Amino acid sequence: MNAPPARRRPWATLWGHVALGAIGGLLVAAVLFVAVGVSLIRGQATTQAKDELNRQAQAVASIVSERASTALETGQQFSTREPIGNLEELAGQGTRLYYVGLALSPGAADPFGGLPETVARDLDPEAIVRDGSQLFGFTPSGARTPTFGAAAPVLVNGRYLGAIVLTRPQAEVAAAWGNIIIPVLLAVLAGLVVAVGLVLWITRRTTRPLRELEQAARQVAEGDLQATVAEGGAEELDAVARSFNAMVQQLARRDRIAREFLMRVTHDLRTPLTAIRGHALALSDGVVPDDAVPRSLGAIASEANRLEVLVTDLLDLARMDAERFRVNLARTPAADPLRAAADALSPAADAKGVALVTAIDDLPEITTDAGRVQQAIGNLIDNAIRWTPEGGTVTVSGAARPGGGVVVEVSDSGPGIDPGRREAIFEPFTSEETPEGQVGSGLGLAIARSLARALGGDLSAGESPRGGARFTLVLPAEAPEGGDREPPPIADGGPHKASPVRMG
Repeated sequence: MNAPPARRRPWATLWGHVALGAIGGLLVAAVLFVAVGVSLIRGQATTQAKDELNRQAQAVASIVSERASTALETGQQFSTREPIGNLEELAGQGTRLYYVGLALSPGAADPFGGLPETVARDLDPEAIVRDGSQLFGFTPSGARTPTFGAAAPVLVNGRYLGAIVLTRPQAEVAAAWGNIIIPVLLAVLAGLVVAVGLVLWITRRTTRPLRELEQAARQVAEGDLQATVAEGGAEELDAVARSFNAMVQQLARRDRIAREFLMRVTHDLRTPLTAIRGHALALSDGVVPDDAVPRSLGAIASEANRLEVLVTDLLDLARMDAERFRVNLARTPAADPLRAAADALSPAADAKGVALVTAIDDLPEITTDAGRVQQAIGNLIDNAIRWTPEGGTVTVSGAARPGGGVVVEVSDSGPGIDPGRREAIFEPFTSEETPEGQVGSGLGLAIARSLARALGGDLSAGESPRGGARFTLVLPAEAPEGGDREPPPIADGGPHKASPVRMG
C-alpha cells in the first residue's frame, strides 16, 4: 500500500494559493482605500476649514461694520477692543483676528497685534469688496506649515474702511481631520477582518472537492475501484468529478473483464497443455500402440497449434495497443485473402454442419497487407461459425467500393447482436457464452477491428438480412504506411484465427 503523501504547508496548497492571492488583493485594496480616503478627507477638511474661516471673517466684519456705523451716527466713541461675538471660541480653535485699514481704535492702528506687512500689502480691497471676502495663505517666519487666512471688508455707509482678517494654522486643521482618521482606519480594519474570514471560508469550501478528488485518486491507486467523488460544487469541479467517476467505472469494468479473461485464458491454456502432457507421457511410457502413435502425435500438434493461436492473438493485441504494429503493403487482388480465409475455415464449418457460402465478385487490386486482411476475415468467419446453429449459413461477400477500395461482409443466421452491444463487442476480453456453451478469450473481434484500422479501413457490426449478425469491413484502395516498426509474426500454414468471441 502506498504511504499517504506528506502533509504540505497550508500556503503550498491550492487553497493556500487562492486564499493568499485573495487576501493580498484585499490588503492592496485596503491600503489604496485608506490612502485615497485620507487624501480625500484631508482635502475635504481643509476646504471646510477655509469655508468656515471665511464665514467667520464675514461675520466679524459685519459686526465691526455695524458698530462703526452706529458710533458715527450717535457720535459715540468706537473701539475694536470691545468684545466681538465669539472671539474667545475662535481663539480656542487657534484662530487669530487682525484688522487692516483706517484706525478705528484710539491710539492704535492694529489693536490685535500685527499682521505681517507683506501679507497685508497683498490684500486687494477692490476684490474684497467685490467678492465679499478674500482667501489667502502664507507661511509665517520660522513656521514649518502654512497658515490659512480670510479677509472680509469693514464698510460704513458703503465706504471701505478696512478689512477683518482671520488666520488659522494648517496644523490646527490637520488635528481636526486627524480625529476622523482613527474611526476610518478602525472601520477599514473591521471590514478587512470580515473579508478575510469570508475569503478563507469560500476558498476552503471551493477547494474541498479537489481534496476529495485527491483522496479518491489515492484510493484508486491503492486498488479500490469503488471510490467515487460526490458532486455539488462548482460547475467545472462537477465536470471533473463526473469524468473521474466515469474513469473509475471504466477501470472497474476493465478490471472485471481482465479477471474473467484470465480465468478463461487459463482454462484455454490448461486444456491443451493437459492433453499434450497426457499424450507425451503415454508415448514416453510406451503404452500407446504403434498404430495409435500417429493419432497421439496429431493430437499433440493440434493442441500446440491451439496454444500458438492464443499466444499469437495476445501478442497481436499487445503490439497494437503499444503502437508497435506495422503492415507489409503490396499490390494484391482483393479477392485472394478473402478466398484464402474462407478455404481455411471451410473444414470447421463442415464439422459443425454450417454452410459457408462465398459471394465474391471480381474485385480490383488494392495496396494492402494480404496476410492481415486474411487474418481479420478469418476472425470474422470463425466467430460467425461458432454462433451459427447447425444447419445455418455463413456468407462471405465482397464488392468494389465506389471511389476505390472494397467492402467485405461476413453475415450469419445466428442469434444476432443486441443494438446496444454493437460497439462493446469490439473491446478486448469481451466475450459471452454461445448457444453451445462456449466462451472464448474475447480477442478475435478486437484484433479484427484493430487490423482494419491499421489498414486504413474500419469494421462495424450490424444486422444480417437473415436476422443474424453482419460484420462490414471497409478497405481503402491504398492502405497507409505503418512506418518502420516490426510487425507481429503471422503463423505458418494459414491465417491468424481468433479464439472464440462473440456478441450478445
